[in-house]
Amino acid sequence: MDVSILGQVLAATSALAFSFANVFISKTSVSRGDKGVLFSVVVTLCFSFALWLLLEGAERETWRFDGAELTGLGLFAAAGVTVMVFGRNLLFASVRRLGVSRATSVKRLNPIFSVILAVVILGEPLWVSDVIGIVLIAVAFGLLILESYRSGKLSGAAPPLASYSFGILAALAYASTYILRKLGLMSLPEPALGTFVSAASGLLALAAFGAFSRAYRDKLLNMFAYLDRWIILSAIAVSIGQILLFAALAFEKVSTVAVIASLEIFVSIFLSVVIFRTESRISLLVALSAVLAFGGAIFLASS
Repeated sequence: MDVSILGQVLAATSALAFSFANVFISKTSVSRGDKGVLFSVVVTLCFSFALWLLLEGAERETWRFDGAELTGLGLFAAAGVTVMVFGRNLLFASVRRLGVSRATSVKRLNPIFSVILAVVILGEPLWVSDVIGIVLIAVAFGLLILESYRSGKLSGAAPPLASYSFGILAALAYASTYILRKLGLMSLPEPALGTFVSAASGLLALAAFGAFSRAYRDKLLNMFAYLDRWIILSAIAVSIGQILLFAALAFEKVSTVAVIASLEIFVSIFLSVVIFRTESRISLLVALSAVLAFGGAIFLASS
């Protein structure tokens, strides 16, 4: 199999895992504690370490790392702090405040940020199709804002506009993480190890917050106290998605991986409305924004 195709398959499988995660996370709104954020970090840590020992670690001739590899480890650590401290907390907050359909639609800003950062930092080319895709996704996000404004006047069902800020910041955090991971993989092409280092650094950062914040300290001490099936399922799904996404970046460029991952929006909406019935029928504007986001993803992928 061509390595770029392998990267695309891994990205698509990651999108499927994140789609299930979105539905499970929405169920944690009735859970106690931190709703499984810290537990999901621990699950990722365990899964990635096991994979590294079984796959990548077994192939290493030495456990010592040279200068370039240490740089890669540093970038993995920076990615971990970004995704674990900011990305996951913001994502969980976004899904609980907006619901699966709106939250996953807002998260589609991720490809926009990813393409822009990939062009500026990694030097990836920006084609006309990329620009069209970015515009379509931006319009899709604008429709979500319009839907919130109109629905807010007619009823109290729509979330406040401020709630969308969580999704926007989550998208930027994940896009930044893609860049840091890709740079790290250029120096140390071991995605399972990268995922493990990222998870470990993220957990250490959260533990550091606990030293100064009673709220974080309580969350750390009660990490396993409020587990329920939705927290466990969401943690497993998010962790699988993260590991597969990290692996995809080892074989494909950032912009392509981010675009394929964005297809989770349709799977998430299908699961939440048709299978799990966690949301009622989506509005016409939300559906139109999803179609536009998908169209934008196609233009980005065609570049």
